Amino acid sequence: MLKTVTAMSGPIHHAHLPLNAPVTPAISPQEFKDAMAKLAFSISIVTARHANEQLGRTVTSFMPLSAEPPHIMVSIDLRSRLIDLIGLSGRFSISFLAAGQERLGDVFAGKGPSEDRFSIADWDYWPSGTPKLANSLLCMDCELVGSLDAGDHMLFVGMVTETEIGGDRSPLLWNERAYLAPAR
Repeated sequence: MLKTVTAMSGPIHHAHLPLNAPVTPAISPQEFKDAMAKLAFSISIVTARHANEQLGRTVTSFMPLSAEPPHIMVSIDLRSRLIDLIGLSGRFSISFLAAGQERLGDVFAGKGPSEDRFSIADWDYWPSGTPKLANSLLCMDCELVGSLDAGDHMLFVGMVTETEIGGDRSPLLWNERAYLAPAR
């Protein structure tokens, strides 16, 4: 499918390509993980709520996509029930962690008690009903506008409908398989 968009310099034509099986062999999953460990990523918790169920997972796969309209993308493991709740509710929120919130990152990554992960911190709710972490660096509430299967993950695109910026603190990052809090 050929798509035409208009940019400042005039029309741009490009073909939309769906994800296809590659022709060349890929590196191993371990090689990929080792390569990604060299990069620094923001630590966030993606949450969704539907009916009486709410879930959240620690993620490092986040990307801003566009400012007009304000779209972001998150990547969620296909084995996570969170993908079902995002699909059923049509919404998700993302709370970025600040330095000192390492325990939250661990618990929502499955490295701690899972009975009630939401009980170890103060959580509130957006007007939409999705969970929002109090005292986080940044929170965004999103309406689901699209998704894409990508290997062992599902990519969700959300339009940002609300934001809340926390205090002036350092972000919590993930680098070399460990937390990192840069100095302010």
